[in-house]
Amino acid sequence: MHLSPRLTALVFLCVITLCLLPHTVFSKQTPAPSGMVLIPAGPFLMGLDNLPPGTPWGQDDAKPKHKVTLPAFFIDRYEVRYGDFLKFDEKHLIPDRSPDTPVSSVTWMDADNYCRSIGKRLPSEAEWEKAARGTDGRNYPWGNTYDETKANIGAEPLPVGSFPGDRSPYGIFDMSGNVSEWTDSWYRPYPGSSHISTDFGIFQKVVRGGSFNADQHLVDRMFAQVTFRNYNRPHIAGSDNGFRCAKSHP
Repeated sequence: MHLSPRLTALVFLCVITLCLLPHTVFSKQTPAPSGMVLIPAGPFLMGLDNLPPGTPWGQDDAKPKHKVTLPAFFIDRYEVRYGDFLKFDEKHLIPDRSPDTPVSSVTWMDADNYCRSIGKRLPSEAEWEKAARGTDGRNYPWGNTYDETKANIGAEPLPVGSFPGDRSPYGIFDMSGNVSEWTDSWYRPYPGSSHISTDFGIFQKVVRGGSFNADQHLVDRMFAQVTFRNYNRPHIAGSDNGFRCAKSHP
C-alpha cells in the first residue's frame, strides 16, 4: 500500500511526537490501584544536615542531606489495617484491637509476605521518606514545625486516618504517628556519611515513622520527624511495628 507524501509526513510526525512525550505524561494518566497513591518520578531531598529545633539527641545516622532520584511508584494511603491482616493470618490475634486500627506486632517477614500475597511489596526507605516528605525537605509531613496534636503519639493505636493533620504532601496518612513502619531497606549509612554504627549492615531492616508509644521514649518530636531512622531484626516483632505496602509503577 502506497501512502501519499502528505499522509506519510503526517504519520511520521505522529510517531515522532509520541516518542518525544515525557514519561511523566503517561505516569499522570496511569490510575493508582485502589487505596494507593501515585508518587511521581523525580528527585527529592533525603536526610538532614542540622537537627530541627527542640530535637533532644541523635539522628547522626540520617546525615547528610542528599538528593535521591526515584522512579514513579505507588504507596498505600493508609497503614495496613488489623482487620485486613487477619484475613491473611487469622492467628495474629491482638486483644481489644479494632479492625480499622493498623496492625502491629508483626515481623518484617510477616509484612513482606502480606504485601507479596496481594501483588505488592514493602517500600524502600527512600520511597517511604519521599512519600512522607515531598520534595521540599520538610521536617514533618505537615511542615517544619512540631505539633503534638497533629499525629497519634498517644497511648494506643487509633483507626487509620484519625489524625487529618498527619498527612503528607501527597495525601499519605499516619507517617508521624499511629504505628512505625517496616521498609524493605537494610540499615546502612547514607552516601557521604561519617557516622559509624555497629548496627549497620545486612542484619537490621529500617523501620520508619513515629508511633502511638513514641511519648514513652520522651522524644516524641524526634520520632515524628520524617528523617528519623529506626531499625529492627527481620524476625522480631516490635509492639508498635506495622507497615504499609508499595508497588512499582509499570
